[in-house]
Amino acid sequence: MIAAGVRALREMYVLTKELRNLRVLTLSAAVSTLGGGMLDPVFPVYLESRGLDLKTIGLVFTIGSILPVFLQPTLGALSDRFSRKGFVVSLSLLTSLLIPAFTLFSQPFALAVVLAMKLMISQSAAPLSSALIADFAPANQRATVFALMDSAINLVFVAALAISGVAVNLLSIQGVFYVSGGLFIVSSLTLFGLRETPSRVLGPVSDRPGWAVAAMSMVSLVLDLKSSPSFLRLFVYQFCFAFGLNLFPVYLPLYALKLGASQAVVGPLLASSWLLYALVQPMGGRLSDRSGRRKGLITAGLAGMVVFSLLLSLASWAPQSIALSLMAAAWMLLALPDGLFRPSAMALAVECAPLEERGRILGSLGTAGSLANMLAPLSYGLVASRAGLGAAFLLCSGAFALALGAMATLAEPAPAPFTPASSELG
Repeated sequence: MIAAGVRALREMYVLTKELRNLRVLTLSAAVSTLGGGMLDPVFPVYLESRGLDLKTIGLVFTIGSILPVFLQPTLGALSDRFSRKGFVVSLSLLTSLLIPAFTLFSQPFALAVVLAMKLMISQSAAPLSSALIADFAPANQRATVFALMDSAINLVFVAALAISGVAVNLLSIQGVFYVSGGLFIVSSLTLFGLRETPSRVLGPVSDRPGWAVAAMSMVSLVLDLKSSPSFLRLFVYQFCFAFGLNLFPVYLPLYALKLGASQAVVGPLLASSWLLYALVQPMGGRLSDRSGRRKGLITAGLAGMVVFSLLLSLASWAPQSIALSLMAAAWMLLALPDGLFRPSAMALAVECAPLEERGRILGSLGTAGSLANMLAPLSYGLVASRAGLGAAFLLCSGAFALALGAMATLAEPAPAPFTPASSELG
């Protein structure tokens, strides 16, 4: 696993030899992921020990997704008008300061407020980070860049999960919070090494004041949904895909236990698919860039996810002797189509967005993901409580099928011309 992560980072280093900004972004993301990965296993336990039950934590996650519905297109539009780097660095610093703040409060309400703020900021920043990567990625290697970065970061995350227990034993849970917060701060400071985004030079800049740009961002989202078939299909895809993915973090461990897995097996079972996903991504990115067309790989990948999530559902009704094996095989194999197509989908979304509106468009698509983050926990909880976990996975498969339909009818733009490394501004 560690060797695979080193290979991905080394390949990213070679690919971005003359693209300093991508190196800075990769290093920053790797450092923050190391902090987040160390914290993730103990985070729910810490919150529960301070009086936040699982139902309350789920409610806070839903509340934390409400404001990003409005903030993502607004911040995206402002980043097009002003400095993308400035917004990304500022949001990253705010997140860094909130991590150690969890140790300063013992009241459940105060902790819930801090958690909601962290979720709100991190979700709002995600589309801006994608736009920043796209600003500097060569057009004919865009999917490869997305794939290599995501692969390397996921492998760092798996490694961080592995050392989390050791860190807790050495430092205590509060100590891990402080170390994680320190890593997030280092990650944020690393971003000061970015050169300014080229979009302000290469694309026309709106002469409207900032408040007008922010006020028009939600109106523009509605207008795009009405007037642009391509944007509408991307929005539907983004919502349905995020809706489907929302099932796995909470319900897959419960599903494995229900089908007979021991507690000790659940962690390695989850990690196996995650690791396979990270290793497959570079291959998917290269295939997409070499073909010059994205849709074929995307639709094939989504079709695979529909099939394997359906098999996950069927494991609930399979004979007990094969139910767990079927579930484990379907979960691991799900990583193959997911890793192969997801970098292409990210690249396609960027290529459908005009350069001068890249931040706003990606922010608007982020709104679809935030809506899914709000509705999915409620929907899956209701279905699982009334019809069982197998039915919840059936709903997940249906969401992936709708995402497939949206992508299959999307008009793919022509391949973009090569963007030379000299496009970075000094």
